[in-house]
Amino acid sequence: MSNGNPFELRGVQVWPSMFFLRIWDRFGEHQQPILDYLYELQASQGSTLASGVAEGSKAPFGIYEGDFDLFKRDHEPLQQLVGFIRGTLASAVCIANQEGLPQQIEIDFPDSWYHITNQNGFHDAHWHHGCSWCGIFYLRLGGSGQRSSKGAPNGGSRFYNPAICGGGYRDFGNKYLSSSIDAPIENGLLLLFPSFLLHSGLPYSGQEDRVVIAFNAKVFLRSSSS
Repeated sequence: MSNGNPFELRGVQVWPSMFFLRIWDRFGEHQQPILDYLYELQASQGSTLASGVAEGSKAPFGIYEGDFDLFKRDHEPLQQLVGFIRGTLASAVCIANQEGLPQQIEIDFPDSWYHITNQNGFHDAHWHHGCSWCGIFYLRLGGSGQRSSKGAPNGGSRFYNPAICGGGYRDFGNKYLSSSIDAPIENGLLLLFPSFLLHSGLPYSGQEDRVVIAFNAKVFLRSSSS
């Protein structure tokens, strides 16, 4: 605490990168119906990467990606999940901005899709454009998690520090700027993160598929007159 000395050294943190994490309380009820539905979609799509987006950053094998309108589909358990995501994101935005109330928030999902991954499928480092927030919902981890060695987690979600992604100089002075972080992963977990964060889906292999749902979100403040 300051003792009134104007020459006292102070440290102030600015521009934080915030993550939000929340377990879906109805996950146990809806996990299997949503999984079954995604496998139906996988069986009906004509290619492994139905979105056709950023194919060069994704493995040419071991990964199935749906088109980008998943949240628009008429499937009741899936829409229950969308409602959970919408409400959680509205509250998160209010916390991040330290203003507003969740009921004043309007959210649009311009992109939403699924990944079914195995056989060392991966998605290389990338950003998401045209949105302010992004999210990953872990529908089934399979064998994802920290390996027994100190190597990269099997099928983890890795995020990279935006302060040094441009190749800035590194020495002991900025050791506190760790280069990357492997986010927590858990069945039924919703992970929200700002769109400017560079991130990757690490290679995954296991006895079961790794299945996640991902999305981009635009967030608006509803006018008081509406």
